Amino acid sequence: MANFNLFLPELLKAEGGYQNKLSDRKGNTNSLGQMVGTKYGISAPVYEAFIKRPPTVADMKNLPLSTAVLIAKKYYWDACNADEIENQSVANLIVDHYFNSGKRMFVKQVLKDRFGAKIKVDSKISRDTIALINASNPEFLHFELKKSREKYYRSLGGVNLKGWLNRLSRFVFEKKKPKPNNNATTIVKPSYSHAWDWLVFTNKKAFQR
Repeated sequence: MANFNLFLPELLKAEGGYQNKLSDRKGNTNSLGQMVGTKYGISAPVYEAFIKRPPTVADMKNLPLSTAVLIAKKYYWDACNADEIENQSVANLIVDHYFNSGKRMFVKQVLKDRFGAKIKVDSKISRDTIALINASNPEFLHFELKKSREKYYRSLGGVNLKGWLNRLSRFVFEKKKPKPNNNATTIVKPSYSHAWDWLVFTNKKAFQR
């Protein structure tokens, strides 16, 4: 199963210290409309929910790394039920996108559109969703999730696009020997309606020459 302690180093590589940029006004602003910044990727609204009051600039600047880690675990990793995801690379990609964008819906959209899952597309990653994730080909799921994230970032554009794409590029699939799941009753197969995507995926090395 995926482990938060293995995800944390990847998250910390992507996140910096304190910042209060105008280009991230939504993440930097508390409920009073004050731009107080973010630190370690923890936004002002999220920190406000944690301390139960609008944070000040001083609060954000003094946010301890240990507290940021606790918030990342509680509000992001646990919110995605990531401990129950079997593949670490898949879990990392899902939780990082939620941490970076506040979006979880893309997971179900990919499962529905590319794997033919009969599910309602919403932001909840329930145990039923986890079961579908774990029943999918992890490498192809990672490929499709990463492609979906890139499409989302490019739709936003702007001055942060290069940084978002650099962040995404760090999340590569690490092959590990899968453990047999004798209790599996459902196998989700990818929907190869876009044959070109599958051709590229299965011949990545050839296309990278």
